[in-house]
Amino acid sequence: MKKLNLYLALFGTLLFFFGCNDEWKNEQYSQMVSLKAPINDDVTFIYLRYTDDGEVTYKLPVIVSGSQMNNKDYSVRIGTDNDTLGLLNTQIYGHREDLYFHQLPEQFYEFPKESCFIPSGSSKELFEVNFKFAGLDLVEKWVLPLTILADDSYTMNTYKGRQKALLNVRPFNDYSGSYGATSMNVYFGTNTSSYMMATSRTAQVVDENTIFFYAGITEELSDQRGEYKVKCKFLEPISVDSIYDSKTGENTGLLLTKGELEVSSDISDLNLHVEGTPTYTITEEFDIDRPFILKRTYTLTMTYTYEDTTSSETAAFPYRCVGTMTMQRNINTLVPFEDQAILW
Repeated sequence: MKKLNLYLALFGTLLFFFGCNDEWKNEQYSQMVSLKAPINDDVTFIYLRYTDDGEVTYKLPVIVSGSQMNNKDYSVRIGTDNDTLGLLNTQIYGHREDLYFHQLPEQFYEFPKESCFIPSGSSKELFEVNFKFAGLDLVEKWVLPLTILADDSYTMNTYKGRQKALLNVRPFNDYSGSYGATSMNVYFGTNTSSYMMATSRTAQVVDENTIFFYAGITEELSDQRGEYKVKCKFLEPISVDSIYDSKTGENTGLLLTKGELEVSSDISDLNLHVEGTPTYTITEEFDIDRPFILKRTYTLTMTYTYEDTTSSETAAFPYRCVGTMTMQRNINTLVPFEDQAILW
């Protein structure tokens, strides 16, 4: 009986080994092409540093899926998708058209090539999109919707829309971002006994050295927010001083920068008037617990008045804003500056 059991075990082992093959070396899935665009709230945020001419290139990954390395050449055609964005807006925002994403107009981008070539032996290549941000009004949320165009030479990966990329472009410069505004007092008319405030003000890019924010306590999601744009240009610094260690007296390599702001508005009905000279201060320090993190704090000081002309058809409501707005950026010195904004 023991010998019989031994023979059966050996026979079973032989069957197991002879029954195995190298099927794991073969492709386990269909090789399909798709766009790599991680989705946040159904669009992909791409943060692009604004340059002096407003032009910047974004490289969108195009990939070939599968368990094995791609073994053929692909020429993947890519174009704009003029349908998906409208459906997405309706699905997310319903009839709130003031919150809709808007398709980026053609004059603000171009494709150097109409297709992305993926050679045999490569499973990922980059498709370049040249953005031209000069003159783009960031009051609206701009999206460039891209899609892989159908072709008999490849199979598109349509699972959960992976053949599409909805690129929500977010240009940034040295001064854009979210400013705390609790120290910016907003008075109604000539009243000085009580004031209002906004928790924060989002500063968007106008050009390399200019941002804009919405005046006073204007609701940033208001459908009339574009009527309250205040531009703020950072002029050349008046002083740039080195910061020395208070204990050792050594130069820390950090800087204290001071300068003036040019505050203005292109909206005539806003009746913006600036009092005195607006200023900015930029201070730097290293994080105590993470010495590779540079903390850069921006403080904007200003006083201005404006009029609310949209709340009533028959009257304009005057406001006076006095105080400071502050923003802190944590700069990871181990990461290229162009990649910083996604961390802010």
